[in-house]
Amino acid sequence: MRYSVDPRQISLFDSFADVFSPLARKRLEAGWPAIFRAVVLELMPVQALGQHYHPTLGQPTKELYSVAGLLFLQETFDWTNAQAVDAYLFRTDVQFALNLEPGRDQLCDRTLERYRKHFLDDDLAAQTMHEVTGRFVDLLELDITRQRLDSTHVFSNMACFGRTRLLGVTVKRFLTQVKRHAPAAYAALPEELRTRYAVSVGKLFSQKKKSPEQRTKTLQQVAEDVRDLIDLFADDASMAGRSSYQALVRAFADHCEIVADTVKLRPKAKVDSLQNPSDPDATYDGHKGQGYKLQISETCGEGDVQLIVGALTQTAAEHDANALKPMLEQLKEQELLPESMLADTAFGSDENVRLAEAMDVELVSPVAGPKGEEKADETSPTSDVAQALEPLSIDDFAIDERTGKVNACPAGKIPLQVLCDAQSQTTTIEMHPEDCKACPFFDACPMQKKGTKFEMSYTDKQRRLEERRREQQTKPFQERYAKRSGMESTNSGLKRRLGLGELRVRGMKAVAHALYLRVAGWNLLQATRSAGLMAKIRAILAQRGLLGRFFARWFGWNRKSVAHWPTTPTRPQALKLGSRC
Repeated sequence: MRYSVDPRQISLFDSFADVFSPLARKRLEAGWPAIFRAVVLELMPVQALGQHYHPTLGQPTKELYSVAGLLFLQETFDWTNAQAVDAYLFRTDVQFALNLEPGRDQLCDRTLERYRKHFLDDDLAAQTMHEVTGRFVDLLELDITRQRLDSTHVFSNMACFGRTRLLGVTVKRFLTQVKRHAPAAYAALPEELRTRYAVSVGKLFSQKKKSPEQRTKTLQQVAEDVRDLIDLFADDASMAGRSSYQALVRAFADHCEIVADTVKLRPKAKVDSLQNPSDPDATYDGHKGQGYKLQISETCGEGDVQLIVGALTQTAAEHDANALKPMLEQLKEQELLPESMLADTAFGSDENVRLAEAMDVELVSPVAGPKGEEKADETSPTSDVAQALEPLSIDDFAIDERTGKVNACPAGKIPLQVLCDAQSQTTTIEMHPEDCKACPFFDACPMQKKGTKFEMSYTDKQRRLEERRREQQTKPFQERYAKRSGMESTNSGLKRRLGLGELRVRGMKAVAHALYLRVAGWNLLQATRSAGLMAKIRAILAQRGLLGRFFARWFGWNRKSVAHWPTTPTRPQALKLGSRC
């Protein structure tokens, strides 16, 4: 049976009135527990969580707001299940935040894991993050017009294997399933094969001081074992459908190939290849290693508090450039789309700039590549003066912004002809040979000599990139772009304070759950830095508990008064009391 207590209702008595001293209460109402109880707790997805239980029949569930809030705090503070349960049972600041009466509620690890499974199955972490972030943006009156975008690498709770160990562990996991579910088939396998993988994972292929030839031979043997097992159990429906067999097939396809009926090792595996059979969703980043990636968009406008307003979980192999579109779509859906977005070079392709413009967002990002291209004609004479000249680009030509027509070269000479191909979006400029031969800037100019002609071709994309390269050298651009560096501090804080760098879980679903709730937890901790918001929080708490505090103080005053009364009535008082009876 569903059981929930709306945290917005006013309590007649404050159950924490006599638990905390005045100083402790003051610190409590100035920290995250007060914000959580006043703002975050009511945003927990209780209705979706309650769909897993009957509305009236059966034993009452745990109080749903408090359990959902505990799952939120578990990721915020990087607690294990045992630590989260202990906090629920013993920590009064957590009980205050979760709107629980001290010492009344019970919870065990298994129950917490069951509610966590509901969160994962219904993808409630992303919904919670958006709800909490949107409420904080409204309460803080946050400026969302300027944001910065960056990614950070995340390691899941899995071991990092080399190629030999990866294939060997995959074989061992599959053989364990065969031994458990098909003992006759396991007994029919060659004894040498069974013995080779009978040791523990830690001791698998752990012989010391192997020569390169021995390591190559071992890898080849393991690859052939994988192929043999795949062929042997391909027609066994009971085993071929298991995840361990599918991991075996995937690992072989990623790292091996069959050439002339012989197993050959691929020179290099793809970045999206299997990294560990325990975490099939993890991929590889060439710079940062195995795991996942979190894309985050943070505000960077005026104000002492900045929040993460967008988050996107990806595998490590996905390129940053492909994250801009889904991030902008997410921000638009949440009505948090900025006017300008600061991003690093990986996001700054011409396609992304035009994509952002279509959504009325200015993408401010450096352009990859050199400032200018070297001349292809190596026969043209050079001099010390020419070498001292800064290379020119198409952006140095006089171009009509309305029509795109080239009116003059950097030396002020009028082109002989300008041809525009609308289909390929390519423009070709031809200059008078006399003008180019006599031009003092020719060695730095992108014009090329082709036979008797002097011409240059460029696309619209090249022109836009050259304009951006020239703009990024200006001081106003550098001053504007300087705020993007603050994202590195946010990434560091997420990993240092919230344990974002190394998670306790594996698999895309569990990783996304942890990342989204930790982003929401980061916003919770950041919000405590706002004095204006804390004033609003105190007003909300006073409104919900003022009556309870009044009665608590009144009864406390009467207890103090009663304590000063004599325990044994005097004789006149006794006579007076007796006469009343």
